[in-house]
Amino acid sequence: MQLSQVINLALHPIHDTKYEQACKQKFDKDGVLVLKQFLTPAALTAVVDEGKNKQHLAFYTESGHNVYLTQKDSNFSNDHPRNKWVQSSKGCITDDQIDLDSPLRALYDAQELRSFLALVLGENSLHAYADPLSSINLHYASADQELGWHFDNSSFAITLLNQSPTYGGQFEYVEKLRNSD
Repeated sequence: MQLSQVINLALHPIHDTKYEQACKQKFDKDGVLVLKQFLTPAALTAVVDEGKNKQHLAFYTESGHNVYLTQKDSNFSNDHPRNKWVQSSKGCITDDQIDLDSPLRALYDAQELRSFLALVLGENSLHAYADPLSSINLHYASADQELGWHFDNSSFAITLLNQSPTYGGQFEYVEKLRNSD
């Protein structure tokens, strides 16, 4: 699958130096970069359809955790923000369940996209994830399910929102909240 069939290059010319620099400046300033309408309509439809067709394969789990995804810290009181307990309940299908011809796989495998993201993120280069199940995940959240507020354990995260919720379901992030050092 050609990248031009997946990424809306008219809005997001990831090969254009001016566009790359504008994205990097926005990311450096805000700590987040939102690329609306990043996928072509056909690619978005294909991803949503794949998700619907494979939802029955999803593994569902519910767990409690603090925002650091660690056990409670006994150096702090139970009512300290570090020990605030939140819930996560969600479903997920993993990389091995994603179609070989999926637009998600085309995105993940595209060296052009990795180069663009590396530049924006200030990384020398990006490489495929070593865990063969965690590279590409489709996350499912139905009514009364949520991904509790947390700090990601990695230096960056890339999230592709495929569908708007019928109600609720707000995706929230806080700029410049934590320095990983």
